[in-house]
Amino acid sequence: MTPLILRILGAVAELGSAVLCWFLGSTLASPLRQDRLFSQNKAQYALLAFLFVPALVLAVVALFWVPPRVSGGGPLPEGRRWRLVLVLVLLAAFLIGLAR
Repeated sequence: MTPLILRILGAVAELGSAVLCWFLGSTLASPLRQDRLFSQNKAQYALLAFLFVPALVLAVVALFWVPPRVSGGGPLPEGRRWRLVLVLVLLAAFLIGLAR
């Protein structure tokens, strides 16, 4: 089994990734609505990269640490459901930020 502390750290990583996905969605909302996504200044692109890269790293950490695993083996079938829930949480956070 994945140690409990790693699962807790994975849940914290998932929360951080969801917050960053929400900020990424809210940052992209205005340029998408005004149809000027590709005509932004360098600072906006830097902000998007600053939000996207850590969100992606934290999401990968969460996807590996939160679902239960067998020692020395692969993920349990229950882990597939957890990973689906985690991905849906990230997608929902991004879409909520985008709709805002």
